[in-house]
Order: sequence, then structure tokens, then C-alpha cells
Amino acid sequence: MTINYLFVYGTLKPGSEAHYYLARMHGIWSDAYCYGNWVKDTNIGYPVISLDDSGKKIKGKLFFSKQLKNVICQVDKYEGSKYKRVVTTVYLDNGSSVKSYVYVTYR
Repeated sequence: MTINYLFVYGTLKPGSEAHYYLARMHGIWSDAYCYGNWVKDTNIGYPVISLDDSGKKIKGKLFFSKQLKNVICQVDKYEGSKYKRVVTTVYLDNGSSVKSYVYVTYR
């Protein structure tokens, strides 16, 4: 299954320090959210979430690009060993939902 979506909530968002990983590709940005919890007291130094269907609404941006598969390994390297990439359901403000990659904590 090819995933062409990446949900971001921190340094990969437009205007943030690591956005350049995604800015090189043609794509579409949308406001979106998933459900989870913010993880506190990490040594990462950046925002991190854990997924939880009964958790809080985590607002972020959803990036769609058919070119995502060409750079996702580079993004994995940027995120490093403190994050893992998983697939989750992400909801758009118009009520629709998609399966998307998201980086979450290993905890």
C-alpha cells in the first residue's frame, strides 16, 4: 500500500525549521488532526505525540504528494531514533479522513 500523506505537528510544518524536506516537492497542504496525547518529559527537545483514539485532538498539517515516497527515508533520518513513523487515520476539517504517516514517540 502506497501512502501519499504525511501528518506533521512540529518542525516539519510550513515555516518551521525542517520544512525544507517537504518544500522541495509539489504537494498540497491541508489543516488536519489526529487523536493522541502530547508526551511530556522527553529528552527529545521537540514536540512528540503518542496515538490514542480516545485522546485529545492533535492539530497539525496534512501534506499530500505523490512524490512523498522519494523523500520519506530522508525524513526518517532527520527524525532519528527517538521517533517512529506509523500509519494512522487523520481527519480533515471538511469531515473526510485519510490514512497517513505520522511520527510518534517510541514510548
